[in-house]
Amino acid sequence: MTQHRVVREMAVTHGDFFRILPNAMGQTPYQVEGLSVTGKLGDGSVTISIGKQHERRIALLAIPYCAVSFEFDNVTDEQIDEFEQHFLLRYQRGGG
Repeated sequence: MTQHRVVREMAVTHGDFFRILPNAMGQTPYQVEGLSVTGKLGDGSVTISIGKQHERRIALLAIPYCAVSFEFDNVTDEQIDEFEQHFLLRYQRGGG
């Protein structure tokens, strides 16, 4: 069991983040308090904190993004991998 922290930039608005969240959390029980989400993973937990919303501009294109930190406590590396794979897949957007 380990404590592990990951910070990612996600191209998402706060509104989109919380709209997609129920699907991204799947069967993981969770609760939201402000810009933080706490979920139960086996005997451990994950705390997700959403940072300030920013905008990256490329010519006339504006892409929203924010820093999202994941803090895993008392979970195995396998649980982290399984959670991240499910969670991040729900926020991917198709293209091309």
